[in-house]
Amino acid sequence: MLQSIRTRSQGWFAWAIVILITIPFALWGIQEYLGGGREPAAATVNGVEIPQREVQRMAQLQRQRLLAALGDRADPRLLDELRLREVAREGLIENEVLFQAAESAGFRIGDEQLVARIHSIPAFQEEGVFSPQAYERALRNQGMLPGGFEPMLRRDLVLEQLRLGVENSAFATGRELEDLLRLEQQRRDAGYLLVPAAGYEEGVTITDEEVAAYYEQNRDSFVRPEQVSVQYLELSVEELASTIEADEEELRRYYDENRGSYSKPERRRASHILIPLDADADDAAVAEARAKAEKLVERLRAGESFVDLAREYSGDPGSAQEGGDLGMFGKGVMEPAFEAAAFAMAEGEISDPVRTDFGFHIITVTGVEPGSTPEFDEIRERVARDYRRHLAEKRFYEAAEQLANLSFEHPDSLEPAADQLGLSIKSTPLFDRRGGEGIASDPKFVAAAFSPEVLEQGYNSEPVELSPVQTVVLRKKEHVAQQQLPLEEVREKITAQLRREKASDAAFADAEKIARRASGGEELSALAEEHKLKWERIDSLARNDRKTNPAIVRQIFKMPRPAEGKPRYEARRLNGDAAVLALFAVQDGDPAGVEEEQAKGDRASLAAGWGRAEFADLVNWLKGAAEIGRREESP
Repeated sequence: MLQSIRTRSQGWFAWAIVILITIPFALWGIQEYLGGGREPAAATVNGVEIPQREVQRMAQLQRQRLLAALGDRADPRLLDELRLREVAREGLIENEVLFQAAESAGFRIGDEQLVARIHSIPAFQEEGVFSPQAYERALRNQGMLPGGFEPMLRRDLVLEQLRLGVENSAFATGRELEDLLRLEQQRRDAGYLLVPAAGYEEGVTITDEEVAAYYEQNRDSFVRPEQVSVQYLELSVEELASTIEADEEELRRYYDENRGSYSKPERRRASHILIPLDADADDAAVAEARAKAEKLVERLRAGESFVDLAREYSGDPGSAQEGGDLGMFGKGVMEPAFEAAAFAMAEGEISDPVRTDFGFHIITVTGVEPGSTPEFDEIRERVARDYRRHLAEKRFYEAAEQLANLSFEHPDSLEPAADQLGLSIKSTPLFDRRGGEGIASDPKFVAAAFSPEVLEQGYNSEPVELSPVQTVVLRKKEHVAQQQLPLEEVREKITAQLRREKASDAAFADAEKIARRASGGEELSALAEEHKLKWERIDSLARNDRKTNPAIVRQIFKMPRPAEGKPRYEARRLNGDAAVLALFAVQDGDPAGVEEEQAKGDRASLAAGWGRAEFADLVNWLKGAAEIGRREESP
């Protein structure tokens, strides 16, 4: 369609097209102003909309995580786009339900808590200390600004506060702990003999009819997925920066213009005691809070411990248990009144009550880190790196616009854009919809490669922003449709599979016969010798035994208790092989014999399990009580 418009975009025909499309676009614009034309919501929770774009963003993140974790082992069914969007939508619905419940219950995150969490994130630190430059750079690389990130983080912390409040309130009773320890410390007298399937493969016969039948019943398992290879142009800030050279004069001028960004500003460590007060509190409440704060100031100046009083009286849950400690911070982080007081005080001084929107603060400065600015020669390499990146970012956005225009104006080739921008045309090997190696592992790249414009119409793709500093345009190089693999190509694979299955069945059948004979009173050791198998007896087997095959241990501990004095014999399948298991006796663990430290850990683990279960129940209850609407997803 685009090519038709391009070839006919001259003369009266073009003007007719323009007139025809202008009317609906104008009407669409009016509708937009009147409130229509909005992006449809993927779901609603008690009237709050969850945007479709947020569902798509979360689905892409989940896809990236799965690909990173599983790589070539990723099951295509797990990467189904519709399924990923459904999972993402349900996750966002749960978050919204929980957030509404938390807000309704009065959960809040103060600025001090938010700042403390931001400062603790390693990605925002340099040499273990929070750096505003690292903070902004990390957010920029994710296509975000502080104004967008901080509300998201505040919301996440509210949800975390609710989750921890539920999970940490769970407990395990003494009876539950004793039951757990009896099971955990349980010992079993048992034995086993393995019946390897490999010993039966030689006697297995596989007919052509069986192979053909298996092939027909499992045709979907024998396909070569659709594949594509592409050519692409890659525009990145890193590559642009590597081509930029700067002389000494330019670098010194850049250093002088940006000296502030290389300065290490003065930072202070402070502790506070917060007497909470609503911002719109009446005069009586303000007077009461002020009086309480002033009494605490008197006690502190009289020599009482700041840490002890903060733990007892501070209304800031994020710092109270730490004795009021807020850590190191620079200017522009705290509330203006709080900051002004903290940076005007001497170390060890106790402030008068300081009023902010959160109440009255009593502040003490516990550490001062003076500011400093390194000389140019000390950080020349860093300045050069920053200078190159600064110019590269400016050039990147200009070049990205040129790339978009040139790849659209010349939809059948990447060469004009490559020549004008000085880029090399790169290519990938064939890859399927699960992605390939290198750049072809990026879900956005894969989606563009399999888009109708690229795959079916043969055009250049639109610019694909893989990150805020990396953009590509790609076009099809080779396309291989999904192919049903012929029977002859997979015959050996099917034959081997059927041979393994038949051998496994034969081994299990013999194991069942041996188990029945043992149950009838024959000695397992004699039966093992008869079948040329090895009998293993294990007394006092523990759940965490490392000497015995873990699969054997698991199966033995799944067996029901034997009757007194009467062993139990069972045949079990084990990863294709078979085994005959014997269970002679079970001795429960003695809770009194467990070390206190281990019992304490087990009790905490048990309580944590109950807590997670209770939180899951809460989520399900809240979802059941909420009014939730879901928009039907189309494939």
